[in-house]
Amino acid sequence: MRIYIKIVIRCFLVLLLITEFACNTTNNEIANDGKIVAKINSSSLYQSDLKEMAQKGLSKSDSIAFNKNYINNWAKNEIFYQQALNYLSEEELNISKEIEDYKKAVLSYKFETKLIEEKLDTTISAVQIEDYYTANSQNFLLKNNIVKVLYIKTPINIPNLDKLKKLCYSSSIKDAEQLKTMCIQYANNYFMNDNTWLMFDDLKKEIPQLKEVPEYTVQNGKIFEFTDATSFYFLKIIEVKSKNTLSPLTFEKNNIKSMLINERKQKLINTIKKDFFDNAKTNKELEIYN
Repeated sequence: MRIYIKIVIRCFLVLLLITEFACNTTNNEIANDGKIVAKINSSSLYQSDLKEMAQKGLSKSDSIAFNKNYINNWAKNEIFYQQALNYLSEEELNISKEIEDYKKAVLSYKFETKLIEEKLDTTISAVQIEDYYTANSQNFLLKNNIVKVLYIKTPINIPNLDKLKKLCYSSSIKDAEQLKTMCIQYANNYFMNDNTWLMFDDLKKEIPQLKEVPEYTVQNGKIFEFTDATSFYFLKIIEVKSKNTLSPLTFEKNNIKSMLINERKQKLINTIKKDFFDNAKTNKELEIYN
């Protein structure tokens, strides 16, 4: 619905510009008494128009190029518009109803947005998220594999690469801190948050060699080491969730929050519309004829 409204807004602006062209052809002649820089039949482009569009900080040559490009674009659009006036029928040229419809849609959208900003409660509790997840679990089946990992990519020629590899295999908290220090110093990229789920396909983009690995071999505790001409890659699969299984709540938390807020938005607007409708009937502002 919101995508539709955005499209409507764009269409409305286009139609509004067309209408302004028609209305302003004569008005421009009256309002602008400056130097004319281009003219097509009765439509003129003035020096003052260029000044309004001028970009600050341009060199003299860039400014000349900008003005030339702007004039050419204005001329092309104006010629095209004037051709449209000659080509379209009188019925097709009458767009007042379309403009009125688009105006209503745009202003209604702006009003809806302000109401949502002023009245919508966006506070979503952890309990509400969990309840929604439980009640709609069938909608949260994974479409792709996700993983928790330890991932490190370093240049192949870093000092103490063997030490880094050894630290990668260690389960010691102290060694983990030392590994992180080395990653900060040497790594091109690394990921050491074992509480966060990642899309396995995103890892394939990071590690090209993973594309050759059968996904059924990607299991909890699996370790991969790869090297190429410039880099060393280390990947430990801490936990994996396969596609078509239930997605973890932690992975869906933000999605569920957005869903709940969108539901509230729709409910709020529907309630307000009904209140306006009922008030109009009560106050006899609304008349429906059979």
